[in-house]
Parts: sequence; structure tokens; C-alpha cells
Amino acid sequence: MDNLKEKLAADPALQTQVLDILKNTEVGKQYTETVAKNYFEQNIGKEHRRIYDFVDDAIKATGQEKPEGVKTSEWVKMIAQQNKELNDKVSATGFNPDKLNEEIQKLTAKYKKEKQHFQTTAEQEIAKRDEQINSLMTAQTQQKKMSAINSAIKNLEFNKGLDESLINDIVQVKTQILIQNSKIEDGAVVWCSSDGTPIKDGILNASLDTILKNEFGSVLHKSVAGGNAGTQPTAQGTFNGQQVMLDATQFKTQEQFLNEFNKIAQAKGIAKGEQYDALYWDAFKRYGVETLKDF
Repeated sequence: MDNLKEKLAADPALQTQVLDILKNTEVGKQYTETVAKNYFEQNIGKEHRRIYDFVDDAIKATGQEKPEGVKTSEWVKMIAQQNKELNDKVSATGFNPDKLNEEIQKLTAKYKKEKQHFQTTAEQEIAKRDEQINSLMTAQTQQKKMSAINSAIKNLEFNKGLDESLINDIVQVKTQILIQNSKIEDGAVVWCSSDGTPIKDGILNASLDTILKNEFGSVLHKSVAGGNAGTQPTAQGTFNGQQVMLDATQFKTQEQFLNEFNKIAQAKGIAKGEQYDALYWDAFKRYGVETLKDF
């Protein structure tokens, strides 16, 4: 027996003859199957397990768990069958993925448009509110300035010999100019000249009373010391019974002309009325007062 093993181990030709005899026997078949199975396990089976493990991990990553005791190949078949059934149901409902994408795009565009509209509307409302607030603040400031002037005017005594409507016009115009040129600093009104610099009384800002007396000086009541207190200064002109004669060098504005005319009218006892008006307009035309500036 040992002699036969030695011959088989050393003679390939003898090995071939023996295998050819054994391959059709039951023992030979079992041996061949065992060899093939061992080769599969060691080589092909290992690669199959690596592939199945990869598939298991990939499907688990989607949130699905493989049932206990089910092979990966069977699990894959189950998932494929479920997907097929789902696709069949979706197809039966007439679902169209392209149509869905189109609707999503439409909704997205509508959302962007509405968002832009709301944003623009909000910005416009904010701007409108800001404008209203600024308008109210400006009106409040204007009212503050106007109240200060009106309060100070109450302390002034206007020339009662002048037409009241003229005084009112002068007061209104000069008040608007004062308000327009003024500004607010630290919550207080600063009265300024037309160039924007504060009106001074010496080195300090002038008080509103001082400013108004200067601005309205031509229409304020003026008194002189001594026995003539309460009378107007001597007028540079006369009344010849038909016309009021003025010194044209005494006035450069329509306001100054009116002041000079009234001095003569008061001195000569010409009361307000038709005669006064006729004499006024006669002198107004003769001296070309319409070409002079108002103040």
C-alpha cells in the first residue's frame, strides 16, 4: 500500500489514470464536490459576502431594516417588488413627474413674486409713515415758532393810523420769513438772517422781542419825549388841498412810502375813507411806487 502511494506521488501519469477511474465512482464524485465547494468558499464565496454586506449597508442607510433570517438576495427581491407595485399604483393615478416639477417651478416663481410684492409694499408703507412723521414733526416745529412770534407780537403796539389790513400783511410776510430762516438747536428756536447766521444783539443772540421791534419798526407806534409824546415825527412833505406831496428821498420801498404818506395824512387830519384812498393812489402813481420792492 505504501509502495502504491509512493508511486502515485511520484508519477503524474499514474495519477491521471487513477483519477480517470475514480471520477465516475461515488467516492470520486464526492471528492470532486468537496474540492469544488472548498474552492468556492475560499475564493468566490468571500467576494459574494463582501458584495451582500455592501448591499445590506446601502439599504439600511435609507432607513430600512432587513427582516431577521432573510437573505440579502431575497430582501433585494422584496424591495424591488414593492417598488414595482408602488410604480404601478402611481402610474394608474396618472401621476407625471415632469408635470409635478412644472407645478413646483410655478409655485416657486409665484412665491418669489409675492415675496417681492410684500417687501416692496412694506418698504413703501415705511417710507409713507416716515414722511408722515417728518411732516408732523415739521408742523409741530412750525407751530412752536409761530406761537412764540404770536406771543411776542401781543407786547407790541402798532401804529393805529395805518390801515389794519396793511399791518396784517406786513406782519404775515415778515413772520413767514422769520420762520423760514430760523432753525432748532438743542430744542430751542434760533432766529436767523437770510444767510443762516443767528441775528445778534451785540455778541449774544437777539431776543425775539428785539427782533420783532426791528422787523416791524415801520408799522409800530412811535412816541417822542417831552410835550409831544405820543405824536408822530414831523413828515417830510405836505398837503396842498388836492395832492399829498412827499419827499421822494425818504422812501425806497412801498412800505416806507406808506409810512411817509400816513405821516402827512395824520398831520393834516386826513381820515381813512374815500378821500384818503384817492389821495393815496394818486401819490402811489405819481411817485412810481409800483416799481419799488415791497419791503
